[in-house]
Amino acid sequence: MKQVKVLNAQHFKKMVEYGVLNLKKHYKEVNDLNVFPVPDGDTGINMRRTIETGYDVIKDSTDDSISKLSQDLSRGMLLGARGNSGVILSQIFRGLAEGFQNKKYVTIIGLTLAFNQAVRKAYTSVVNPVEGTILTVLREAVKFANSRISKLEINKYIEVLYKKAKSTLPKTKSMLPVLKEAGVVDSGGAGLLYIFEGFYMYFEETPIDDEYESNISLYDQMHHKKPDMLDLSLFNEHSVLDYGYCTEFILQLSASKVDVESFDEQLVIDYLKSQGDSIVCFKEGSVIKVHVHTKDPGTVYTHVRQWGEFLTLKCENMSLQHNNVVAKKEKKHYKIKKNKVIVAVCQGEGMAEAFEEAGVDFIIDGGQTMNPSSEDFLEVFKNFEAEYVYILPNNSNIFLAAQQARDMYVEEHPNVNVFVLKTKSIAVGYVVSNLISLNDTNGEELVEEINDQLSYIKSFELTKASKNTQIFGINVKKEDYIGLIGGKLVEDNNNKIYCLVDTLKHADDISDYENILLVYGADVKSSEKKRITDLIKKYYPNMEITEIDGGQEVYSIIGCLS
Repeated sequence: MKQVKVLNAQHFKKMVEYGVLNLKKHYKEVNDLNVFPVPDGDTGINMRRTIETGYDVIKDSTDDSISKLSQDLSRGMLLGARGNSGVILSQIFRGLAEGFQNKKYVTIIGLTLAFNQAVRKAYTSVVNPVEGTILTVLREAVKFANSRISKLEINKYIEVLYKKAKSTLPKTKSMLPVLKEAGVVDSGGAGLLYIFEGFYMYFEETPIDDEYESNISLYDQMHHKKPDMLDLSLFNEHSVLDYGYCTEFILQLSASKVDVESFDEQLVIDYLKSQGDSIVCFKEGSVIKVHVHTKDPGTVYTHVRQWGEFLTLKCENMSLQHNNVVAKKEKKHYKIKKNKVIVAVCQGEGMAEAFEEAGVDFIIDGGQTMNPSSEDFLEVFKNFEAEYVYILPNNSNIFLAAQQARDMYVEEHPNVNVFVLKTKSIAVGYVVSNLISLNDTNGEELVEEINDQLSYIKSFELTKASKNTQIFGINVKKEDYIGLIGGKLVEDNNNKIYCLVDTLKHADDISDYENILLVYGADVKSSEKKRITDLIKKYYPNMEITEIDGGQEVYSIIGCLS
C-alpha cells in the first residue's frame, strides 16, 4: 500500500480516476438494484455519467493545487449531474472542493474537514433527507473514519472509509421498508461504495484492467442516449446528401460463418476504409462494434453480414443533422424576450406537441432512463430573457438537477425569478402548464396556487414489470403490467386494460374527481384506447376524459385525476 501523509493534486486525480473506472465496471449492477420492477433502473448510468463528466475536465490537467483541481472537477460534475443520485454525488464532490479551497495539499486533518463538508453538502442538497440511502452510507463512513484520525495516515483513512461504507450498505436494506420488502440495498449507496472502493484500490496499488475513455461506450450510447428531435423539413426533395450517414451497428459474429475466436476485426476495418471515414471498430469477445460515416450504409450492412448478424443498428442522415445545427446557430443570434417562460421536460413527440399547444415555450427531451443534466437546462436558459421562469421537471428523478440549474442560473441573473415546480409526471406537468399559461398572475402567488392544485391532483402510471419481486404485499411477475398511484405500486395484472381499471380502483375518493387525463405510450393500440375509454365511461360516467398520444417509452400510460 502507498504510504501517504499528504494528499496532493496528483494523488487526488488518481483517486478519482480509479473511482471512475471502478464505477464504470459495476454501473450495470447498480442499475439492477432498482427497487421498483420497472425497466428504468438508471442510478448506475446517472452516477457514471455525472462523475465522468467531471473527470473529463481534469484528466489532462497539470495543476498542482488540490484546490483548483477539485473545483474544476466539481464544476464539471455539477453541469453533468443526472438524476437524483447524480446530483447528490456532485454535491459530495462540491463539498470536498469547498473543504480543499485555497489549499495546495491537505494533511489528514484537512481531509477529514473536507469530508465533513461533503456530508453537509449532500444532506442540504436533498429537501427531505431519508436514511437508508446514499446519504447514510456517506455519513456513517465519514463519521467512523474521522473518529480514527489520530491513528491514520491518508491511505489508511481511505481504507477505513471504504470498509465502513461497505459494512453500512447492507444495513440500508433494513432502514427503509421498501428496500427490505424488495430485498435490495440502496442503489445510490452502492454506486458511492464502488467509487470509494476505487479510491482504496489506488492506494492499495491494485491494478484496474481498463483504461479511461472520455465517453460512454457505443453500446451504452445506443441504449441510453437518444438523439435530439430534428426538424425533418430541413432535408427535402431538393436537398443533396453532402455528408452521408452516421452509421453504427453491433455485429454478433456467427460460428456458422467464421471462426469467431480467431476472427480479426482488421478485415472489417479494411473494408470500411473503402466505404467511408470516421471509423471506429473494435472487437469485444464475439461482438464487433462499428461506427462509420458512409454514403451507402446499405452496402455496408450487406457486406458485413457475411461474418454475422446484427444486434443493433443506427443510421442518421448527417446532412439533416448539419442543417439542424446551422438552423440552431442562426436562432442563437437572438433571444426570445417574454415576461414569462415555461420550460418542460418530456419524452415522446406527441407529448412535446401537447405541451407546446398548452403554452410551453421550451421542451427538454428527457424522462425515464434519460434524465437531463443541469447543463441541459442551462443550455435552454441561454435562449430567452424573462422575468419569470417556470420549470416543469415532470419526473422526481429530474427535480434536483433542475433545482441545481436554477441556483446556478440565478447566481448570474439575480433579477430573474425561477421556480421549479414539483411535477412528478408528464400528465401532472401538462395540467400545470395550462394553469401557468392561462393565468395572468406571476411569482410566488402563482406558485402557491399551483402547489395547492398539486396537493389535490392524483397521478398514476402503467408499465411492464422487468423482474419477479414482491413489493407492498403484491407478488409481481416479470412481463406483467403493474399499476402505480402516487409512485406506490398497487396492482399487477397480465392484461394491460384490466390492470389500468383495477389500478384506478385503488385511488381514494375517485368519485370526487371530475377529470382524468390519459397519456398513451408508444405501445398502446387504437383498439386498446377505445376499450379503455369505454370502461372508464362505464365505471365513472361523470368523469371528463382527455386523451393524448404521448408516444413515450417505458410507461404504457401516464395519467392523473384532477
